[in-house]
Amino acid sequence: MKRLREGRFWLGLYTAAVILLLIYLPIVLLILFSFNDSTIMSLPWSGFTLRWYEKVLSREDLLEALWNSFWVAAIVTPVSLVLGVMAANGMARYRYRGRTLFTGYIAIPFVMPWLLLGIALLLFFNWLGLPLSMFTVILSHISFDVPLVAVIVAARLHQFDPALEEAARDLGAGPLTAFRLVTLPIIAPAVIAAGIFAFSWSFDAFVVTHFVIGSQVTFPIWVWSALRYPQNLPVINAVSSIIVVVEMLLVYLGERFRQKGGEGMIF
Repeated sequence: MKRLREGRFWLGLYTAAVILLLIYLPIVLLILFSFNDSTIMSLPWSGFTLRWYEKVLSREDLLEALWNSFWVAAIVTPVSLVLGVMAANGMARYRYRGRTLFTGYIAIPFVMPWLLLGIALLLFFNWLGLPLSMFTVILSHISFDVPLVAVIVAARLHQFDPALEEAARDLGAGPLTAFRLVTLPIIAPAVIAAGIFAFSWSFDAFVVTHFVIGSQVTFPIWVWSALRYPQNLPVINAVSSIIVVVEMLLVYLGERFRQKGGEGMIF
């Protein structure tokens, strides 16, 4: 028993060390070097400065790219939530012929390389005669955000007791009312988590966006172009640090909400 506890301890320590080195250490270095008064990411520091953050606010091309990514994600997220929750109901709550096939169909974007998905969407839009624009970007992001939402919400719906909704129906509530007042508050933590992931996926999407965007630029596309010029690296560090902090704050709030089980949420 003692040997088993020691094995778990060392395994946990190894896992924590790998996560710290491969995930959190690069993020910490990114934030630290965003305050370095040098265009070169190297030690020792040249001095502490906030001028890279000031340049973020003065770069109109960067602000435009950030705004494009934000409003695209702001449109994609609610649409994906609605469609994803509907798909999750079909995956988790009903029994019908072809259910396995439907579940596999939803999971295809998870196993298809983003490169192939981007090429396929580009060919599809050309076949339809749709000019590449932010509209095609929105449609493309919805295509991979809906499966993400469906999988996350379906995992919660598998644990949902349908008798609760049936009781509401017996008391006179319609299908939509029962879902809104009974089911949705219970699965709200999963919906919130799915919304955070969907927004992040859309905001950060590069490969697919690269194939289906027109003349406008989103933030990932701007970063890809700006990296060709070394003098842009500190500005990229600064704006990336801001985005990381905001996303970590959203994840923290979502986790707090999940731990409370959605208490106090009113629909």
